[in-house]
Amino acid sequence: MGKVIAIAKATKDVLTSTDPNDFIFHSDYNTFKIIAEGLLTTQTVDANPKTFTFAHSQGQVPVFYAFAEFPDGKVAMPDNHDFTEQYNVNAGYGQFTVEADSTNLYFKFTRNSGNYNVDIKYYIFEAPVA
Repeated sequence: MGKVIAIAKATKDVLTSTDPNDFIFHSDYNTFKIIAEGLLTTQTVDANPKTFTFAHSQGQVPVFYAFAEFPDGKVAMPDNHDFTEQYNVNAGYGQFTVEADSTNLYFKFTRNSGNYNVDIKYYIFEAPVA
């Protein structure tokens, strides 16, 4: 059996919960609990690059992940490549990355041309010990 990870939502106990809606996916390999999640809606990418900052209040660099929804409805994971082949070049969509330090998450977008709005969904995980 391959390694799969169990992820539980904030305030849910991954070891005792029986509601499948409390999880993103299940595993016998390791357990990550979502301790914070949020949605930044209608963030305007009007500069190149444009950075949106979220203060996570973890006191250390967290384990995190994020997704961005572009105006055409497509959802992208952060990456280090140009999305011009996946998205409409005329709409001006560009690259999306996420970085973190001990106080903030930084969602960085670039554009090819023109302004556009994105929605950003992020998750912060409790880091497992060992």
